[in-house]
Amino acid sequence: MSSSFGGLNTLVRGLTANQVALNTVGHNISNANTAGYSRQAVNLSSSLPEAIYGSSGRMQLGTGVDIQSITRARDTFMDQQMWKENSTLGYGETQKNLLSQVEGVFHEPTDTGLKTVLDKFWSSWQSLATNASDDSTRSLVIQRGAELVDSVQQANTQLRDIVSGINSDLSLKVSTVNQISADILMLNKQISTSEIGNNNSGSANDLRDRRDLLVDQLSQLVNVRVTEDNDGNYTVQSGSLTLVNANRSTTLETYASKDPDYNYEVLNLQVNGVSVTLGGGELQGLIDMRDDTTTGVKGYLNQVSTVSEFLLRDFNAIHRAGYGEDEVNGRNFFGESSTPYDDASYLDPADSNFKTKGDWISELSVNAEFYDQKTNPTGLQKIAAKALATEGDASGTNALKLGQALRINVQDTTLLGAGYNATLGSSASLSSFYTSMIGALGVQGESATRLTENQQILVDQIESWRQSVSGVNLDEEMSNMIRFQKGYNASARVLTTMDEMLDKLINSTGTVGR
Repeated sequence: MSSSFGGLNTLVRGLTANQVALNTVGHNISNANTAGYSRQAVNLSSSLPEAIYGSSGRMQLGTGVDIQSITRARDTFMDQQMWKENSTLGYGETQKNLLSQVEGVFHEPTDTGLKTVLDKFWSSWQSLATNASDDSTRSLVIQRGAELVDSVQQANTQLRDIVSGINSDLSLKVSTVNQISADILMLNKQISTSEIGNNNSGSANDLRDRRDLLVDQLSQLVNVRVTEDNDGNYTVQSGSLTLVNANRSTTLETYASKDPDYNYEVLNLQVNGVSVTLGGGELQGLIDMRDDTTTGVKGYLNQVSTVSEFLLRDFNAIHRAGYGEDEVNGRNFFGESSTPYDDASYLDPADSNFKTKGDWISELSVNAEFYDQKTNPTGLQKIAAKALATEGDASGTNALKLGQALRINVQDTTLLGAGYNATLGSSASLSSFYTSMIGALGVQGESATRLTENQQILVDQIESWRQSVSGVNLDEEMSNMIRFQKGYNASARVLTTMDEMLDKLINSTGTVGR
């Protein structure tokens, strides 16, 4: 037979269950705007029944409700998709932002861009070709040459500044990755300790939310793969490196080295002295955009170096073949006056004369012999405007040839050399080479912007799906609040009724007839 007080225990369980459910509703509402929070729900089940006996035999009498667990609404598959796509987005955004900085270096198309400076330099040679005996025209050629040198050197400085900025950003992001990894390890330990002996895995809901939020942040920085062991610990891997497991977190380090072509400092990643590569994310985006020799910052430094090398080797070769008004040839327009920059030894790494890509840029300057009129008043006459010594001073045949090398496609193979990019064809002038470079930069920037925007749409869509599962819906929570409130009130009303019945039983039984 059931205890007279069994009903009280049944109703107390009901009160407790509805109270816990109401508290959880309040917790959800309080964290509606908390980043990374997952909606929680109380899972209820009927408690073990009590056996009673009647005329029909053995029966089971319900004893109320039990709280089985408090779980968070979370879709693991969506999390894995988010972490994967978030890494791709971080990589793309980094590329887009850095390409935007590179585009700002060249200022194209603007009146101050290098293309305009090249055109003005070409125009000055065209003018000299038709008026070679005019000193003011010769002076303009020198001024336009100096302007071109300044533009090349400024582009070189700004691109190097971008590299320096990438190194600084890389160092900061490595520190962030290390901090996040350490925090995930700490949460691993807290979660596994909290859930020891708990058959309902995942009961440390708020701790798990904090850990997943950290993985969200980490996935933007590096490519991550996450697995969970039986004790609730996350193992986070990036590339071949394990960043976090149940027992430890890996500390990423940066080490400095010198770029062999430009001698600037580059930071790379290592762990315990061994170089590592992390696929995807902002970290890899920074490294790739810094070091890629075609589409990265170094690639555009290589293009600037090619411009400088052309001016020092090929343009100078044409100028040295011509004659000044003093009927002397063999002078360079750029660099040292008599240095044979087109000699093969300058391109041979085994030769002592070998010049790196950075050397071609750093040595680019206008020949001081005719640039400084105070110390060399006859310098203007040394500009090789004529092709033959026997031609008159008004002849500009060599100046016309120099102008062709700058802007017009030429077929004279003696003008072609190391300064030309082979992918542009052997007849490309300096202007067409530069125009192709800027066109490629524009296409690359547009492609990066388009891909990043598309990736952002995908990430937003995944986040929307994730929020549809995990997010707090205030209307739904208010409905739950009313439901659990009514359940609590009903349990209290029945409890009051039972109390009155027991009061009657205890205090009034046996008083009849007194």
